[in-house]
Amino acid sequence: MSENKDPAFNLVPEIALLAPLPAHMRKRFEQALLLMHEQLEEGLTWQQIAKKSAISAFHFHRQFSKLFNETPGRYLSRVRLQYAVYYLLYHNTLSITDIAQLCGFASSQALAKALKRDLGLTAKAVRLMAQQATPAQTTVLMNKLAHPGESGSLEKQLAEALPCTRAFFDTRYIKRISTDTTDWDQILDHYGEQSVGLLGVTPTTELEKSWSDIHTQIGKAVGQSESYELEIAAGHYFCCRAYLLSDVAYSQVLHTLFEKAELAGYEVDPEGHFIEWIEEIDMEQYGGITMQFQIPILS
Repeated sequence: MSENKDPAFNLVPEIALLAPLPAHMRKRFEQALLLMHEQLEEGLTWQQIAKKSAISAFHFHRQFSKLFNETPGRYLSRVRLQYAVYYLLYHNTLSITDIAQLCGFASSQALAKALKRDLGLTAKAVRLMAQQATPAQTTVLMNKLAHPGESGSLEKQLAEALPCTRAFFDTRYIKRISTDTTDWDQILDHYGEQSVGLLGVTPTTELEKSWSDIHTQIGKAVGQSESYELEIAAGHYFCCRAYLLSDVAYSQVLHTLFEKAELAGYEVDPEGHFIEWIEEIDMEQYGGITMQFQIPILS
């Protein structure tokens, strides 16, 4: 795998929205967002978050609503629901009550009400999607949790400018790692910085199947002389690189990449493998990851 030192395309709405602000104001909003995302279990109100970020409630509500196209209360509710949906999809050992508590909901009933109001689904229905839904159906769900923009979601608006290129890769040899999950968040939690360089390899023939019928292998590229379990034939790929923080952005990148490949007239190789590659982990600022995505195409 070749290394790319250029900055990855940003698909984090918060970064894009805060970028034009003066440094002192951006720092305060970053502090508020950090509290919203990392202290969900505390159940803080947006007013408490404003106070902890050294911003008056009045100015915080006015500036946040203007900048983010939604009130801080609505943003906080949406973030809580994003995390709840993630836990429902990928952590079936957690009870609904556990998930409600982790995400700052007052009770499991409050979580159920939010799911029904914003997604039209029950917690059980979301859990079933982890097995029965297709990636495309999951993308539809994630779009309901996306950041609102002036026309459609902000993730979608950002992704319209996603740079995609055609590239050739030599034969690659993949050594599988020991893991019982293909969820990148859980892999990152387990392997930490050692996750850099890990790949997800999925047969293209399975991409439209339900999640339970998709067999993604997680591994690392090694030299031909080393032991390996999977050989990926040389070929052309339609690729992109993006900096991501959420499942919503992840789903949008995949949707956009395949959409742009089709618009460019490329045909997906039915005998190839779709590749996801963790290129870099942000250990200092936002905690996101840079990933590269590669669709095998017929040349």
